[in-house]
Amino acid sequence: MPENGAPAGPEGATLHGKKLVSWKEIAAHLGRETRTVQRWEKTEGLPVRRHEHLKKSTVYAYASELDAWFKKRQPKDDPEADAAFVPEPDIDSPSEKENEDPVLPGRPVKPTLRRGKRLVLLLAAAALLCAVGYRVYRQFQANALTHDNVRLVVLPFANLTGDPNQDYLSAGLTDVITTQLGRLDPQHIRVIAPTSAKVMAGKPVAEIRETLKVQYVLEGSVQRVANQIRIDIRLIQASDEAQAGSDSFTRDLSDFLQVESDISDSIARKLVATLPVPSQALPHPGAVTAEAASKSSDAFLKGEILWTSRGDLKKSITLFEEAIQENPYNAQAYAGLANATAIIGQVPNDGMLPQEAKPRAREAAQHALQLDPRLVEAHAVLGNVAMSYDWDFSTAEKELKTAIELNPNYPFAHEWYAHLLMVEGRYDEALAESHHLLELEPATPLFHAVRVETLYYARKDDEAIEEARSVLKDHPDLVLAYYWLGCAYREKKMYPEAIATFERARKLTADSPFMVMAYGHAQALAGNTLEARKALNILTQMKQTRFVPDLYLAAIYVGLGDKDQAFHLLDNAYKARVDRLVYLKVEPMADPLRSDPRFAQLLAKIGLH
Repeated sequence: MPENGAPAGPEGATLHGKKLVSWKEIAAHLGRETRTVQRWEKTEGLPVRRHEHLKKSTVYAYASELDAWFKKRQPKDDPEADAAFVPEPDIDSPSEKENEDPVLPGRPVKPTLRRGKRLVLLLAAAALLCAVGYRVYRQFQANALTHDNVRLVVLPFANLTGDPNQDYLSAGLTDVITTQLGRLDPQHIRVIAPTSAKVMAGKPVAEIRETLKVQYVLEGSVQRVANQIRIDIRLIQASDEAQAGSDSFTRDLSDFLQVESDISDSIARKLVATLPVPSQALPHPGAVTAEAASKSSDAFLKGEILWTSRGDLKKSITLFEEAIQENPYNAQAYAGLANATAIIGQVPNDGMLPQEAKPRAREAAQHALQLDPRLVEAHAVLGNVAMSYDWDFSTAEKELKTAIELNPNYPFAHEWYAHLLMVEGRYDEALAESHHLLELEPATPLFHAVRVETLYYARKDDEAIEEARSVLKDHPDLVLAYYWLGCAYREKKMYPEAIATFERARKLTADSPFMVMAYGHAQALAGNTLEARKALNILTQMKQTRFVPDLYLAAIYVGLGDKDQAFHLLDNAYKARVDRLVYLKVEPMADPLRSDPRFAQLLAKIGLH
């Protein structure tokens, strides 16, 4: 019987739920520093219990009681009070300390082991570590001669349940494992993002190796039976398709969070043993995914799929909010909420007013960083908001560079940094960044569209047309490629080609306002005033039922030569903080306005000079 008469369950569980046995575990559960939770016990009544010993006492708490207390009390963070608070030492029980492994602190050894046996085990462990380290070192030396990083792709896990409604389990697990592996050692191990991996699903390993330039392929399957889930994984060496390692996991579905941690831990061990990277650069296996246990739920996994695929941003926001309600310490759910909210409030999505979306995105990102200060996704969102809403370009560059330094594998930080470079007219750097983005993600259609966009803003229209046509051969429904192709045609005064391209984009998007704008502007430049005004009428009618930025109407008026109406609408867009205004300095569509003093005044208000 445990303390207070609570009957024990499996793995030390009690009727109170999960037991946390130190200040460190209590703090980790609440997503705060140890000093903070100790202060909360003294000043806020945090439900912490104590074992009393002859010379000292140790603490413990139950997760369910902490969660109920936090939900009811909603304690405020107070850094000044934390700084003034004198913490007590985090002491384990005497029996635990006496039996702690001196080589791996925190890992107990059996009390029955005598000192001699323990010494033998320590020597054996040291020999094993030396052998593994030597093997890794020799492999790393061979690889270092080529100056290449190790590249790994996680293919979409197969859903073997027979139920397509369970696809989110396999897809979500794929994304989470990809993210966790990307944090192993981003300086030496490049993990291809899920967007490119999905494109290569079902392809032969040789084709995957050639397209993605990877040395290793991780594939897996998920099978759900009743209340259990079975996951099988295989690590494959791409050069000869030999199996580098495999593993299987069977867990209760209710323990799905731990499954992710176990899988990432297993893969990390295999990477340490097989990949040519310096062993000292990798975290200790078992510590790779400390944040994973606070990360996943059905709602989070589904939201992550919708956000990364841009499938349904509104639905993804709802799912991330649900995940946060389930676990208010889920830093990744806050980051997902920040991502989806930032993107839905900008061109060409226009699913939420920028004044509503961008502050909400910033708040969610900041909350994520309170829980995990090194969360790459949150830093990237802060960079996005600083550029597209605050028009604070120095802060944007700082946040995006921080994200890239924390994880050079995170593609969206590179994408948004490329956009910042475009906005500032730093075309050579922007082209280099877009090229690097494609090195990271060669099979992701969206990033090919970014490359075309960069060429367009650099006024390399012929190259933009060539790149866009190449992309559309492989991705004939890529709307953004059509948009930038049409823009390049328009700048070369190839108006029939531009109009036809924008017309194709209108059909693909069921007349999205962004594409109606592009079509109307091209028609105006071509002298087809009637068609341009039809586009204006369509946008005006749309404004009755949804958000349509006045920037779109302004573009058509620019094409029609009505500068006064164009500047009036641009001023409305400025008041609404429409993100695409930051491109005015480099946007070829704005060329007819540049000699007007009102244009320089508008740029100055945005912070562009």
